[in-house]
Amino acid sequence: MAGRAPERTFGRYKLLGLLGRGGMGEVWRAYDTATDRIVAIKVLPPHSAEDREFQQRFRREARTAAALNDPHVVPIHGYGEIDGQLYVDMRLIEGRDLMRYIVEHGGRLSPERAVTVIEQVAAALDSAHRAGLVHRDIKPSNILVANARDFVYLIDFGIARNAADTSLTRSGDTLGTVAYMAPERFDGATDPRCDVYSLACVLHECLTGGRPYPGNSLEAQLVGHLNTPPPRPSTMVRGLPRALDEVIGRGMAKNMKARYQTAPELAEAARAALRPRPAPPPPPPPTPPPRPARFGEVPTQLAPAQSVTPELSPPPSAPPSNTPQPSVQEPDAPIPQRCPPRRPNRRGRARSRPIPRRSPPSSAPTMATSEAQSTC
Repeated sequence: MAGRAPERTFGRYKLLGLLGRGGMGEVWRAYDTATDRIVAIKVLPPHSAEDREFQQRFRREARTAAALNDPHVVPIHGYGEIDGQLYVDMRLIEGRDLMRYIVEHGGRLSPERAVTVIEQVAAALDSAHRAGLVHRDIKPSNILVANARDFVYLIDFGIARNAADTSLTRSGDTLGTVAYMAPERFDGATDPRCDVYSLACVLHECLTGGRPYPGNSLEAQLVGHLNTPPPRPSTMVRGLPRALDEVIGRGMAKNMKARYQTAPELAEAARAALRPRPAPPPPPPPTPPPRPARFGEVPTQLAPAQSVTPELSPPPSAPPSNTPQPSVQEPDAPIPQRCPPRRPNRRGRARSRPIPRRSPPSSAPTMATSEAQSTC
């Protein structure tokens, strides 16, 4: 009967199994004898322990991650050095990375599930950016999805750096995975919007199952990030909302100023792209033409009356008439009275009518009255 493999220990930790290995070290499932709990231990590889710059990055991972208080960042229990090797003690997440999670769901995620993952990663990035930290290595293998209720964690802040710190940047050092790197990263620039670009690349892979620029060489991927327009997922997967193309296009804009300025902005735009857009209101029904009025029928629709102010002009003067017109006396002039004709007497002579006596006038008689009386 074969004997059991000797149990490996690392200081006070019992190493139970290797969980993963990367450029920044190995991750082990371990039992902490001091706290009596199962944890995840990240240990710096022995061949890299003598690299001072590498050790500085490793220590910075512990400090930055421990300083972040966000539910989507794996909690750090402690860090230190044992037997000349640096380590980080962190919570063990029972789950798998995003790349395996995508494979489990048929090679790509539904739009709803993909946006849910991006929202949680964006929350972790927002906490890091507010603390002045840039992750610089956003990719599916650094995103863990817990087995319980698909809770997402962002891990591996080993190459995270302060946005104002340039002392550890080497010329031509392209830390991180090239398939998700922002164009300005190739020039050594570091900005929170670099993580926004990488997060848009991860969203593209969640939706389509492939990287944005799937070149087989470093040069092909570099040309894609620098010169090729962002891909349109709706042309690759039938049924994807075209609004997601706009989200990917803006998130992967070559110019940082044209991108979403924060990770939550990208996540909010992706969520809004899933909402059905309201249909435009239907046009108003056409107005029927007016029915012609029948004979003897008063039309019900009349043309709007126009207000016209006529210009008043004096009536034309009548032409002069040859017919004699009666003279009109002034109303205050008395009408002359004719004396009645004298009747002849029996002898044939006209009888003279006695002249009536004049009473003294109350006022001076008019000339017309005197003349009328004198003629009688």
